Amino acid sequence: MKDEYLSAGSEPAFQDGGFEADPGEGKADRPRIHDDEIASIRDSVMNEPAITGAENAPYLGKWIQRKRSECSLAGNLGVGVLAALLGGPFAVLGAFMGGTGAWYGWLYIIVFGPVIEEILKQSGMIYLLEKRPYRVFASWQFVFSASVSALVFATIENLLYIYVYPSPSKFANPETYACYRWTVCTGMHLGCSMIASVGMIRVWKKQLANGKVADISVAHGFFCVAICIHGVYNLGALIFEKFFM
Repeated sequence: MKDEYLSAGSEPAFQDGGFEADPGEGKADRPRIHDDEIASIRDSVMNEPAITGAENAPYLGKWIQRKRSECSLAGNLGVGVLAALLGGPFAVLGAFMGGTGAWYGWLYIIVFGPVIEEILKQSGMIYLLEKRPYRVFASWQFVFSASVSALVFATIENLLYIYVYPSPSKFANPETYACYRWTVCTGMHLGCSMIASVGMIRVWKKQLANGKVADISVAHGFFCVAICIHGVYNLGALIFEKFFM
C-alpha cells in the first residue's frame, strides 16, 4: 500500500478521480502546540543556537514588553489580587494535607510544615513570574500579595485552632489564647511572608535586567530565612505546650 502511494502513478496529474491522501496520514502524530506561551518561545526554532549564535536561554524582554503593552492596568491589578487571595488557601491545604498525627509529627511541624507554607503563600506570584511575567509591573505587588496571602492563611488557621480543633476545656483562658493567635501567630506569618517576598522581588528584578525566564533560585536565601524563623517559632510553641501547659 505504501509503495503504491509513493509511485509516480499516484501523482494527481495521473488520477482521473483526484488525489487521495495516504490513509496513514490520518494516524500520524500532529505537532504539539504549547499552551504555555513561554515554553513556545523557548522551544521556537528561532532560538536555536545556530540562529542566535549563543547557547543562552532565549531573551524574553521584548516579548514581555509587548505583552505588557497589550494588558490593561485593571486587568493586571485583578490578576495580582487573585494571585494574592489564592496563595493563602493553597498554603492551608498544603499544610493540613500533610498531617501531624504520625510519628514524624514534630519533624513535620518544625521542618516540612514551614517549607510548604512559606512556598505556597508565594505560589500566586511564583506562577505569574514563571507563566505570565507581563502581568507584574511593580515591586509592591509582591509585598501586597505576601501580606494578603499571610493574612488569609493566618485567618483560616486561627479559626481552625480556636473553634474547631481544641476542646473548650483545654485552655484555662480561651480569650487569652485567641488573642495570642490573632496577634503573635498572625504577626509571625505576616513577617515570614514579607521576608520571602523580598526574594521574589529580587527574582523579578533579575528577570527585568536579563530578559530571561524567571530564576526562582535567586529567592532561595530569603525563603530559607523565612522557613527557619517559622520553624523556630513552631519549635518554641511545641516546647511551651509540652512543658508549661
